[in-house]
Amino acid sequence: MNRKPALMLVALACLLISLPSFANHEEEVEARLPSGTIISAGFHAGKKGLPAVLVLHGFLQTRTFPTIAGTMEALSEAGYTVLTPMLSLGISGRNKSLPCEAVHLHSLDDDAAEIAFWVRWLTQKGHSNIILVGHSFGNVQLLASLNRPPMPAVKQLLMISLIDVEAKQSAQQRARLVQALRDRVARGDRSLAEVEFGHCRKYVGPPAALLSYLVISRAGILDSLVKSPVPAQVIMGGKDDRMGPDWVDKLASRGIAVRTISGASHFFDNQYEFDLQDAVLKALPGR
Repeated sequence: MNRKPALMLVALACLLISLPSFANHEEEVEARLPSGTIISAGFHAGKKGLPAVLVLHGFLQTRTFPTIAGTMEALSEAGYTVLTPMLSLGISGRNKSLPCEAVHLHSLDDDAAEIAFWVRWLTQKGHSNIILVGHSFGNVQLLASLNRPPMPAVKQLLMISLIDVEAKQSAQQRARLVQALRDRVARGDRSLAEVEFGHCRKYVGPPAALLSYLVISRAGILDSLVKSPVPAQVIMGGKDDRMGPDWVDKLASRGIAVRTISGASHFFDNQYEFDLQDAVLKALPGR
């Protein structure tokens, strides 16, 4: 039996699998902050005349998270320039998600500063029309970045699964926790504290860093959206169990445009991935 043709076919198949997709090639970009922290992002160059889109992952996640990766791919295939930053969360060269139980030294101000850095990076590459797209708590981090300092190149904010920070904690519970942290900060206590935050039952960090996230309230998010310097839209899953039952109504009552995809979860997994991609593309200019 002559095995050479079969071996040649296997070798050719391996070669084809390993070849990069030139139509959808991702470049990894690294930068060093003044602090010395190395940060990175995925970059897809798109067609001239279309906006650049910065897509941000959810809390403690990475740019390879399926919801983000699928959104990035759809945008890139549609011709948009796409940048998917990986927030460092205080870890130089971070390349994987962080567990809730890790010691978290990063703050919301740190997150906002990194987002602003990447917006400037896009601006320096000639992009004067930038759209911010976030998933889950990433939307809160994007909101925090909009006015720290103002970013005139940003023209639109599109929020996927905008988180409701009071879905598991009432405003009263959150206020008590915030006050306890403020008291610790006021007396100079930097010892680690453990709190329940977002999807984390046990989230650990110094009081000042924790406080930067826990001062965010439902009312604060709604107010920030109303005062947003750019138009904001929200895409929600109809079966998102991470939100309070009245969250979508609260958004709509403040005049915020909300599109709900019936049956979809917080992550728009399974067949709803394509519904999400279609909704994102329809929300952007140039379509």
